[in-house]
Amino acid sequence: LTVTLNTSLDKLYTVEGFRAGEVIRVKEAHYTAGGKGLNVARVVFALGEQVLATGLAGGFAGGFIESELERAGIPFEFTRISGESRSCINMIDESTHTQTELLEPGPLVSREEADEFLKTYETLLGKADVITMSGSAPRGMHRGIYRTMIEMARRNERPVILDSSGDLLREGIGAGPAMVKPNASEAGAILGKTISSVDEAVSSARELTRLGAKTAVISMGERGLVAFFSSTGEAYSAVPPVITAVNTVGCGDALVAGFAVGLIRGYAFEETVRLAAAASCASALTQGTGECREEDVERVLREVVVSRLNRD
Repeated sequence: LTVTLNTSLDKLYTVEGFRAGEVIRVKEAHYTAGGKGLNVARVVFALGEQVLATGLAGGFAGGFIESELERAGIPFEFTRISGESRSCINMIDESTHTQTELLEPGPLVSREEADEFLKTYETLLGKADVITMSGSAPRGMHRGIYRTMIEMARRNERPVILDSSGDLLREGIGAGPAMVKPNASEAGAILGKTISSVDEAVSSARELTRLGAKTAVISMGERGLVAFFSSTGEAYSAVPPVITAVNTVGCGDALVAGFAVGLIRGYAFEETVRLAAAASCASALTQGTGECREEDVERVLREVVVSRLNRD
């Protein structure tokens, strides 16, 4: 079960020579159903596992999101809201090989709509083996929303992977999720430090488990990931092969999907770490945000370098 509270209509623009303050002609435009949890859902689906997407959707953009998931064959059960789901723009400049993201805050959600969603979520918990919660929350939802949802999942003995930032992560981690997956910047903001090396990432991941998570994974972009498993004290790094990236937005979501699939399949921790790193790398090989090809994952999987770092 993937949760996306702040779904979006994602727009990928390809431009040549972006300059602020000028009229820019878009060479290509690509539209997808977006939001971090939906990226997770697509990758889980691409890897051959059953998935159900839930969250909030409203307006024209919400209708587009549902139609795109339907076209892709991904089942969903959203709570419809009166506000318009947001749009997010990722602009790729081919001349400088840079990407710029413009992320709308999302609609205002009423108390009644939030309560209706939580009722739906509680019903869906019984159908799930693993729950992922990803991204931001729209206006009107309190900063403890993930904490509430994780506590509900724990009462139902369902593991949760949380991928968020700021207050949402800070509140959620205290509810004891099975795993958290911030990037280095997000983890550093929670812990009040800069994370720039593998050693710093390992110690930071350990700190995150002391705050409540059973497993902490810190993603480090092209340098891969660091994972710490508190129950055994195992720490691993996983470094993907060097590739020519097409679109890196959504790679962290593919990483979450890899961990979710590893949990579903009962993989050992090291094997799950390898799959997650491969899925993240393979996601960067596709133009669509949060998309992934299973054959790319299988090819990259053999080239991921996983290293055991230490034990507590």
